[in-house]
Amino acid sequence: MQRVLDLPGKLATAGVLIGVLLFAQGVAAADDWELDLEITGWLPIIETESEDGKKSKITRDDFLDTIDLFGFWFIRFAYGKWSLSSDFVYFKISEGLDAPLFGAIPDLAKLTDVGMQSWVIRPAIGYEIFRDDRQFVELYAGGRYLWIESDLEFDLDPILPGGPSGSRKDSFSEGSWDGIVGVRGSYHLNDKWYFPYSVNAGTGESDFTWEAKAAAAYRLKHFDAIAGWRYLYYDFDSDALLKELDASGPYAGVVFHW
Repeated sequence: MQRVLDLPGKLATAGVLIGVLLFAQGVAAADDWELDLEITGWLPIIETESEDGKKSKITRDDFLDTIDLFGFWFIRFAYGKWSLSSDFVYFKISEGLDAPLFGAIPDLAKLTDVGMQSWVIRPAIGYEIFRDDRQFVELYAGGRYLWIESDLEFDLDPILPGGPSGSRKDSFSEGSWDGIVGVRGSYHLNDKWYFPYSVNAGTGESDFTWEAKAAAAYRLKHFDAIAGWRYLYYDFDSDALLKELDASGPYAGVVFHW
């Protein structure tokens, strides 16, 4: 099943990405600009609740055992006190199964593969409100787009001679755009150690969503090493296939500054 809002969400995301590229091209010609690129890996526990009240949980071990592809990036262009930034999170997981769909007739149909992939994209415009030798604080506003697709593959055996048989695939997806406002910043302990943080919340196609992350970072010669914790929560509206989504866990990676 495909929700209608999925296509507008993808089109809006494409527009945001084009805007990021145009902004980057403009500031690249100026002297007073900065670019930060964060590349990390996130290892969350993912808990969901469907519209019928059924709860499911993907543990960190499950995530590691079933992951096919994963990426987590944060990019920020700044010119003076203004900035344009975005998070990009993508993952794809799958697991092979041999589970009967109908307990009373175990040989009629078997679920052979379950998969899920997801995008989380958070573009925003920010404005610096405070900076000194130790601290940096920026307010930002923008949107967050969440897209989830679930895929099922199963084998069918015919009930009657000549009936349908073979493998079949089915999938459904869910997309949601929300407006968000937030604050990010960092506290520098010394020339090497600093502690970045970010928190935001908003609403739109979901009833409520919020996110927070905090980390410790250490400056090396060509990049910074970073490790921290990230939390993401969604309370969807009554028409959504999912009622709630909760993802939290550690992340670690590198940060480049130009």
